[in-house]
Amino acid sequence: MLFSFCQNAAKKERLELGFYDYRGVSFVGMHYENKPEYVAHLREIGINWMSQMPFAFQRNGKPEIHFNHAQQWWGESTKGVAITAKFAKEIEIKTLLKPQIWMGGEYTGKFKLNSDEEWKIWEQNYSNFILFFAKIADSLNLESFCVGNELQPSVLHRANFWNEIIDSIRTFYKGQLAYAANWDEYRRVPFWDKLDWIGINAYFPLCSEKLPPIKKLTLAWKKIIPTMKQFSDSLKKPIIFTEIGYKSVESCAHEPWNPSSKTLSLEAQLNAYIAFFNAFHTEKEWFKGYFLWKWYPDPEKPDDPANLDYTPQRKLAEEILKKANKK
Repeated sequence: MLFSFCQNAAKKERLELGFYDYRGVSFVGMHYENKPEYVAHLREIGINWMSQMPFAFQRNGKPEIHFNHAQQWWGESTKGVAITAKFAKEIEIKTLLKPQIWMGGEYTGKFKLNSDEEWKIWEQNYSNFILFFAKIADSLNLESFCVGNELQPSVLHRANFWNEIIDSIRTFYKGQLAYAANWDEYRRVPFWDKLDWIGINAYFPLCSEKLPPIKKLTLAWKKIIPTMKQFSDSLKKPIIFTEIGYKSVESCAHEPWNPSSKTLSLEAQLNAYIAFFNAFHTEKEWFKGYFLWKWYPDPEKPDDPANLDYTPQRKLAEEILKKANKK
């Protein structure tokens, strides 16, 4: 049924699917233990990269950062990260370790501190956090490491701190280094020259319609692409979408980071994915791939295909993903 629906969608609008170097998913660290078959399922749909995202907790306005604590979910623990990476490596799936700050649902791109003294405390705490996981990435021989995710206030105003962090990690970690910038932040990050590639969390607003046609979404991307290509060319660095995803709701491509609708629409999510692949299939010289947000370890989770979450699992969008990841 799902496949026939996707075939019908492709008939309505020509489906152009590129084959990218990075075909990744954001692999959610859950409270339950991963199993080899959970990771093996990714190979069945053509995935060759995963990002693992151990979270630290911070309150907005406070410089303290808490991580690697007893209440950490198994998938975000050091043990969980190591075992999941081992399962992945055994079947030639590479890992991007992408530690992130969680502020209880508040956007990290707008966090504030009250004084230079507090910023220095935060920087020491963040150094402890990110270096802890950089050393884990090194010890596990993980292929890539992300030094930060959507931390715009610090990145824009405390660049020296980030230069020092990157230099410090370079002294022992031999893999690729990246930073994950929000879609409206990436052109202002001052240290791309010190990294191996440009990471963008690609929640670009495309169209406010409840169910916009694929062609309209594709044209919206075509207006965005030239600026990204020019930026990539100017720095001589490839771009990878460290996150891209859409909830399965109406108007999911309007403000993908937080769509206002709670009305189920598997077709709206499907159209958004098809438009993404259509728009980028000819851009492989500078655009190297993506990490879809997000993917649950157990292929049977979530158990309700009509859920509204970002995952394409067990939805119409998963069929397009399978087609996109096969030569």
